[in-house]
Amino acid sequence: MENDISQNKNEEIIISLIVENWRLTKLFQKVASKLAPSEQNRYINQLRYFQKTINNALKDINMSIVDLENKNYDPGMAVSPMNIDEFEADDNLVIDQVIEPLIIDRNGTIKKEGIVTLRKEKQ
Repeated sequence: MENDISQNKNEEIIISLIVENWRLTKLFQKVASKLAPSEQNRYINQLRYFQKTINNALKDINMSIVDLENKNYDPGMAVSPMNIDEFEADDNLVIDQVIEPLIIDRNGTIKKEGIVTLRKEKQ
C-alpha cells in the first residue's frame, strides 16, 4: 500500500514536470520568434534537441503529450474548455490554444486532462 502511494506521488511529480516543461517550451518558442533570423536558427535547434530528449524520456516512461492545437473539438475529448459557454451547441469548434497539455500513457489512459480555449471553425 505504501509503495502504491509512493508510486502515485512520483507519477504526480513527473506529470507536473512534464506540464512545466511544456509551458517553458511554448514560452521559449515565442521568445525565439522575436529574435533576428540569424539568431533564431541556433536557439530553435537547441529547443528541438531539448524536445527530442524530453520526448525520448517520456517514451521511456510510457507517456506522451497529445498535440491538440488546431484540432476539431469534440465534447468527448479529455480536455476542459475554458470558454465553452461562449458558443452554441451546434457550433463547429476548433481548439484554439492549449493552456495545459493532455498527457496519456502508451495504452491511451489519460494521465492528465488538458485545458484549452476554443474558437469557431473558419468556414
